[in-house]
Amino acid sequence: MLNEAVTTTRTEDYVDHRSFSEYLDEISERHRDLHDLLDLENLTDDRILPYVAEMNAASWVFEGNDRGGRGPAWSGVQKNADNRSVGMTSLLKCFSPHYDEIPGRDYKILDVLGGSGAVAHFASTLGPDTPTVFTADLSNHMMTICRARHLPYVRQSAGRSLFRDNVLDGVLIAYGSQLLPNDVRRAAVCEAWRTLKPNGRLVFHAFEVGSGIARFFDEVIHPYSRTGHPHAHYTRAEILDLFTSAGFRDLRFFEISDPFTLRGGSPEEARTHAILHLFKSYDLIKLVTDEGEIEEVLGPLAERILGPISVAREWDDHVATVPRTALVAVGIKA
Repeated sequence: MLNEAVTTTRTEDYVDHRSFSEYLDEISERHRDLHDLLDLENLTDDRILPYVAEMNAASWVFEGNDRGGRGPAWSGVQKNADNRSVGMTSLLKCFSPHYDEIPGRDYKILDVLGGSGAVAHFASTLGPDTPTVFTADLSNHMMTICRARHLPYVRQSAGRSLFRDNVLDGVLIAYGSQLLPNDVRRAAVCEAWRTLKPNGRLVFHAFEVGSGIARFFDEVIHPYSRTGHPHAHYTRAEILDLFTSAGFRDLRFFEISDPFTLRGGSPEEARTHAILHLFKSYDLIKLVTDEGEIEEVLGPLAERILGPISVAREWDDHVATVPRTALVAVGIKA
């Protein structure tokens, strides 16, 4: 698969059929605040071209179906910022001193595994006085969507940030941390420390070994997704080691509710939307042979592992909630 990716992607194709130099020209006009934080002195062609080639070879999981990836399925269900609003609100509050409010617009956060910009888009719906979220991702497909949505973005590896030292107020590693190989996990946390300002915060979101959602990945997503999911989940001891080795202090662990919430005109419709959301999010094309079987097969399977899908009335809508609990670690740069 990786060999195929190399042969079907141009080395100079950084984002949306554009070279890295073309990307820099564009963001210098559209997103100057992002442009000025990048380590431009070290982003010469002799360094960036091999880096882009490495990303093109490694990013197939969230590229298009033509490369065997499930990028279109994931990005397609992330357009509605409401679907993960509970968890994203909790994560954004982790950047405040008392974990009780979302920082203002002068606060700059790098979303390291930002995909198609769900967190950045969600933050923008909360009003003008919300943090600036820069979306990063390995995937060309995801960054192309961010570009089309006019979000500030940078295509980069989690283990090698293109930002300068000491320039970010916050770094978020969430919604995909389990995808990182062991060596990249350590590098990603070290890069967060390097790029954060003194007293800046790293907020790390993971699914803990033994949790319901970790079991759902192992028992459902891995065998039935288009791409599989052969990745290890985290223990608290592993995260503690990653943070302390990098130099973070005042480490805090806690769990948050991070459900999927889907709406419908009736309880039945809301439940159907929730189950279809699970199916489409993870591109579970190997689960059933007929789309009409999705709800019948996936509904009981999800509830057995994750817990009951509840439905509550909210104004004129009904909201179905797929329960998920995530482990969050927060560290401060010493």
